[in-house]
Amino acid sequence: MILVTSAAGGVGRPLIRELSRNDLDVRAFVKNQEQAQGARADGATEIAIGDLRRPGDLETALRGVSRIYHAAPTQLVDEFPMAQRLVAAARAERLQHVVFHSVIHPDIAELPHHRQKLQVETLLEDSGLPVTVLRPSHYMQNVLDFWDFFGAGLLPYPTSPDSRMGVVDVEDVAGAAANVLTNPDIHIGMTYDLSTVELSRHEMARIWSRVLGHPMTAVRLPPQALNQPQAAVAAFAPGIARSLVSTRLRSLPHIARGLRAAPNTRGFRGWPKDAQDTYVQMMAYYDVHGLPPGDFGDLATVLHRPGTDYETFARRVAVARGITAA
Repeated sequence: MILVTSAAGGVGRPLIRELSRNDLDVRAFVKNQEQAQGARADGATEIAIGDLRRPGDLETALRGVSRIYHAAPTQLVDEFPMAQRLVAAARAERLQHVVFHSVIHPDIAELPHHRQKLQVETLLEDSGLPVTVLRPSHYMQNVLDFWDFFGAGLLPYPTSPDSRMGVVDVEDVAGAAANVLTNPDIHIGMTYDLSTVELSRHEMARIWSRVLGHPMTAVRLPPQALNQPQAAVAAFAPGIARSLVSTRLRSLPHIARGLRAAPNTRGFRGWPKDAQDTYVQMMAYYDVHGLPPGDFGDLATVLHRPGTDYETFARRVAVARGITAA
């Protein structure tokens, strides 16, 4: 039995599907019945409902498990105490394999989220447990938080369009994780970077233009606009005006939907304040510095094929959303 934490997340759901296709039993750790229903549809054999922050819930979910894929939710700022409980419970259960979902470049000192991951990596490495660490880059899927604006020819994000980001397809992260969990012996003790390509959002916009068949413009939203939406007006208004004029108002429904959804992307408004502040700090760093990729060779090694390139990803998304790619 394999326990997958954050099983309703961006990696958790495709990972469960991959493991299920390999006829492996999966226990999905989720936070409510709605997420449990989705996990069952993905192929989870068993469900554990709980809160990773609450002592006892993770420990209970680990009983009878031989392997775990552990990913902390984005809105959890201080994950070290949870990792300490994971180590104690993993020892008690004599787990055969612990796969930890970390982040690319966890040694970036300016980013609390990254530093937390490095602390957990160190804890796991010092624990004596059979551990594999995966360090994924920024997800290709992250720009889809603002999908409603794509129909208006706008590609907004709370970082500079000039900043270069190493990116990876979430489906590839899940595929790599499934391979690691399926063949633990050759991966124990290893740390893998999961990066496919490095792009600016200007380059992403050019790819989306080809795929969608209409011009796309990358727009910088000030990072502070995440918790101060009014800060986005000056940056966003000119792009919206150009879109409305160039499409003769046909883009208006897309813009209206985007403006309604954007202030609460990923349920941001419901996050604790410390999580909101940490996320804004992370975007502010990326805004200036970007996020370099890791070792490009690691993903192909673990995935047993090259990673998905950005245009292939974009075309897959377009088809899945009912758009005939150009």
